[in-house]
Amino acid sequence: MKTFTKRLSVALLLSMGFSAHAQKHVHGEGELLIAQEGSVLQMQFIIPAADALGFEHQAANSADKNAIDVLAQQLKNSSHAIDIKGQCILQSTENSLAHSHSEHDEHDEHDEHDEHDHHNVEATYNFNCKTPVLGFSVTLFKLMPSLNALNVQWISNTGQSSTEVTRNNPVISWQS
Repeated sequence: MKTFTKRLSVALLLSMGFSAHAQKHVHGEGELLIAQEGSVLQMQFIIPAADALGFEHQAANSADKNAIDVLAQQLKNSSHAIDIKGQCILQSTENSLAHSHSEHDEHDEHDEHDEHDHHNVEATYNFNCKTPVLGFSVTLFKLMPSLNALNVQWISNTGQSSTEVTRNNPVISWQS
């Protein structure tokens, strides 16, 4: 089901012209892509590493590696990122931090490093929802003090749209 959900989300978002990697990398701003079909709900956060971790470079010391490990653990709990208005059960979660400071990855990325490289942290959550989802409150702002806004794009059972949520207005609503 995980593969099906990924393919579903990618197909749905691409059909709407969404492209996470085509967006401009702006510190303080991230993206949230949402796809829902029936009871299956997937959310993907894409956040500049500077906002998520406080740095974009490869982990250079134990403090950097610790920051990565702490955030990776926090992102495993969906309540650190999103509060869903509906009865949804987290089925799986992934984030891009799992291997971000392994010896192999550091070596490969160091060889290709460009002083203008920008890195993002991605976190994906897959839910099974027993009741209609009426909206969300983004709680990720509490974890990331320099994150100010998220550009949100979605396809849901009720339609498609986009909006921006901010630290001061973190709520996304739609009617089912």
